[in-house]
Order: sequence, then C-alpha cells, then structure tokens
Amino acid sequence: MNTLKKILATIVMTAMTSTAFAVANPSYEDVRAAIDNTLAKVEEAKAALDTGASNEAVIDMVTDARQLQKDIANNVLDLKRNQASNVLKQARTALSNNEPQAAKESLADALNRYKEIKQLYAANH
Repeated sequence: MNTLKKILATIVMTAMTSTAFAVANPSYEDVRAAIDNTLAKVEEAKAALDTGASNEAVIDMVTDARQLQKDIANNVLDLKRNQASNVLKQARTALSNNEPQAAKESLADALNRYKEIKQLYAANH
C-alpha cells in the first residue's frame, strides 16, 4: 500500500509540474511588440550616443534592448536575434572601453539587423 501511495504521489507531482512549466507560444502581437520595442530602444541608444549622452546612460539603453530582445520568440528569427544581440553586446563593450566610434558602428549594425528581423517576421506572418 505504501508503494502504491508513492507511485500515485509521483504521478500527481509529475502532472502538476509538467502543466506548471508549460509555455504557450507567443502570439503574433507579442512577438511584433517585442521586435518594435527592441528596435525603438536601439534607435534611442543610437540617438543618445549621437547627441553626446554619457556612456553609462547609453550602456543602460543597450542593456535594456538586450533584455527586450529576449521576448522575440520565433524559431525562424532565433539565429538572427542571437546575432543582433551579439552586436549589441559589442556596442556595450565598446562603450565600456570608451570607444564611441566602434559603439556607433555596432549600434548602426544592430539597428539594421533588427529592421531585417522586423521585415522577415512581417513577411512570414
């Protein structure tokens, strides 16, 4: 009887945890909003850098963009999203090393990559 209770408890726990961690696929609107928000944040960071904002402020914007891009959940876009994220990382590193020209180039590259992601997503949906 004791073994039966353990088996039953294990089955119940397994059923509870599998449904608790199930992740629904994001909707078109959710992915589109994530792309738009990321693109807006990258544009904001680029504009701030162009107008002479402090490196720390731009680093915060780049960090925010990298966090926002994590919500771009789509199998078709994953590789391009990861590549664009790496470019944002390069921009943040350049800013940390006080290399504004390299940061500007990286932000311009990231901006183009996120625009491409937006176009790809629109074309596929």
